[in-house]
Amino acid sequence: MLNLKHFLKILNYHKATIFLFVALFAGLNIFFAETGGDGLEAFTPAEVNIGIINRDSHPISDGLADYLGSLHNIVPLEDDLDAMKDALFFWDAWYILIIDQGFGETFERDPGSAALHNMKIPGSTVGFHIDNQIDNYLLTLRAYLTAGFETDRAIALSGRNESINVSVLHRDRNYGASFYFQVLPFAFMSVLVLSLTTVLMVYKKEEVSKRMDISATPALQRKTQLMVGCIVCSVAIWLVFMVGAHFFSPQPLTSTVGSLRVLNSLVFAAVCVSLAFLLGQFIKKAIVLVAVVQILGLGLSFVSGVFVPQEMLADSVLAVARFTPAYWYIRVTNMLSTVSPVIPVDRGAYLQGIGIQLGFAVALFAVALAFGREKRTS
Repeated sequence: MLNLKHFLKILNYHKATIFLFVALFAGLNIFFAETGGDGLEAFTPAEVNIGIINRDSHPISDGLADYLGSLHNIVPLEDDLDAMKDALFFWDAWYILIIDQGFGETFERDPGSAALHNMKIPGSTVGFHIDNQIDNYLLTLRAYLTAGFETDRAIALSGRNESINVSVLHRDRNYGASFYFQVLPFAFMSVLVLSLTTVLMVYKKEEVSKRMDISATPALQRKTQLMVGCIVCSVAIWLVFMVGAHFFSPQPLTSTVGSLRVLNSLVFAAVCVSLAFLLGQFIKKAIVLVAVVQILGLGLSFVSGVFVPQEMLADSVLAVARFTPAYWYIRVTNMLSTVSPVIPVDRGAYLQGIGIQLGFAVALFAVALAFGREKRTS
């Protein structure tokens, strides 16, 4: 196990730098989880800023808009997708209701087939609260119409129902856990890739590579020991971040949702290890490595939904993001954040996200091996 012993010695030599990276990004994750959770959940839902795009001219649609206007502050918005996304991104509106043309007539004829659309800040309880207000209003209106009341009378009576004002006095720890795991890709990309590639670059130095080629240790054994060293290092770093995640989970990490989050993060860590192997094949200078990793980390984080929710990203950006492992990691994270006693885990979406990430890990590792073999042959 001589190669593994040398790997650990090199790792020990860089332990101060690695510890600094781990401490820095673990602290950033905790900071984002704390401020992100508080910022989205600290509200008084009795009166918030919402937008209403009413494309219908039916009394039922107007009555719904007037009802919400009596409960919240209506923010004027253009009927434009980009304008609505900007309003949510800058928190000018917490919730946007879209009433399509023909909604009122459809509801009056067949309430079950009438549908509304909305846009809201992901993870906020404001959206859930307003959804309940709309559902309660429409259920009451439907009851009056079924009982034989005229439409105008039913609308007037439904609008008189008092709303329930709820003040949230504590931070939702489930959202904190979701936000913590959501920003993990950037931390893993920075810490794992930088740490492992820094060590792998040593083995790619010409004098070290030649010395290893003439050693008595078989090439396959050297590669296996090198892989074991990378796994030990990556698992140790991953465990540090899981300890931090423990403080943001409303239930133990061994619970169903907690264990699924942990597995998702472990698979993405494997992707980062494969990426480190690939970068270690051709990067020779530390300053180049830092630049490449930061560009990859920040670029993938912005386009895949780590920093900006996927619901607010343009379709063209999401089309590109689908070809990145971080996109599928975030898809799984977002799905798990919606799990509740009435909303089960979407196992199909979960397995799809995990499988695609594993595919990326295998593909990156295969490319790294092929690239290394080509360099040795040349």
